[in-house]
Amino acid sequence: MKRDAETRRLLTAVAEAAKRSLMTAYLVGGAVRDRLLGLSSTHDLDFVVEQGSALELARLTAEELDASPPVLFPRFHTAQVFLPPWKLEFVDARRESYAQDSRKPQVERASLLEDLQRRDFTINTLAEELESGRLIDLLDGRRDLQRRLLRTPLDPDETLRDDPLRMLRAVRFASSLGFSLESGLEEAVRRQAATLWGKVSPERVKVELDSILLSPLPANAIILLDRVGLAQQILPELEASKQVPQDKVQASNLFRHSLVTLQRAAEFLPNPVSPRERYAALLHDLGKIRTMREEGGMLHFHGHSVAGAEMASAILSRLRSSGEEIEEVSFLIRWHMLPAQYAPDWSDAAVKRMIRRLGPLLKATLRLSRADIYGIERQEHDFWHLVKRIEAFGEEKTQQVASPLNGEDIMALFSQEPGPFIGRIKEELVDAVLEGTLEDSPRAARAYLRRKYLS
Repeated sequence: MKRDAETRRLLTAVAEAAKRSLMTAYLVGGAVRDRLLGLSSTHDLDFVVEQGSALELARLTAEELDASPPVLFPRFHTAQVFLPPWKLEFVDARRESYAQDSRKPQVERASLLEDLQRRDFTINTLAEELESGRLIDLLDGRRDLQRRLLRTPLDPDETLRDDPLRMLRAVRFASSLGFSLESGLEEAVRRQAATLWGKVSPERVKVELDSILLSPLPANAIILLDRVGLAQQILPELEASKQVPQDKVQASNLFRHSLVTLQRAAEFLPNPVSPRERYAALLHDLGKIRTMREEGGMLHFHGHSVAGAEMASAILSRLRSSGEEIEEVSFLIRWHMLPAQYAPDWSDAAVKRMIRRLGPLLKATLRLSRADIYGIERQEHDFWHLVKRIEAFGEEKTQQVASPLNGEDIMALFSQEPGPFIGRIKEELVDAVLEGTLEDSPRAARAYLRRKYLS
């Protein structure tokens, strides 16, 4: 795939700056890999300086591009130039060594080969000489691209031990690119899975897990996480879900059902801006672990959506998710059964109340519910009946229905102080308007309340 004009302009600027200062620099990593795979370019460009100074080349490049001065990290021999949405990262060719309990490396200058050997996978060791554009492949990375294989430049145990986050990166690359893990790498991940939390922060784990869930085939990624022992470290609740029987299409237990729901959710919203709906799909039924009861020879899961919302909140808190994300995912799980409970004999008012209950997350809740009931013919039929009714009522119009009287009006009418009673009356008035039994006007609302409560 040819590079776009802006990418070529940036590469030319770096090449010119390097040439004028007699430096030897290479484009490395993802930008080279993705071009060879025919993928669209990212906005991250990584450069290795073998002869010269990465910090100085970053400064000269920023001047060449009329960008802000670079952000410098002298201790690590790196610098970054930001030209939104682009980020250009410069690093001296270096070798790294790690203390046993730290991901922060000790850094010293090295050759290009030594720099490439310290990287995670051979497909990320491909380099491109800036001046000539010649491909540099010192570790057989191009062959691994062709074989669609993830392999480490050095012994996999050593590579993973230096940075355990690479175990999650292996799953991410495998799921996003459709690659396989070389057998030695997979075995090494399985051996070292339990070390993940020793040197990697929950925030970094969450970033990788987000990317894994956003891959085109997230269910396959979770299966791989499970196979190599990482799922048990990050989401041990999934292991427990294997013990919960299910009578679902393509799923004999809760773990399998969660994967089917996750993959369906990915198909219904293939390019989400955040992984929140995919977390909700993966975790939506975990409450069944806590609520499973046998009654009359049948399994029941009363209240599982409420329990599941609580479990999802705890899981995402453990991963240091934002409060907003926790709230949204928990909401989706808490209410994912509501659309599935719909029957065609629901009143118009009941449908409108559901629209208001789900609020701005109506469409997301419908997508999750649809993924959850996949393959259940009667429920799928009722689901589309519900969608048609929602469209007929108008989501936005229904959401905008408000109480004809505000809190002060109600307090004055009842001679009451502020309290929960006021909110209940407002909701009652909204319900009456939705049902069509009350005209949407203050005069009619006062008359309604006087007849019911004050006569």
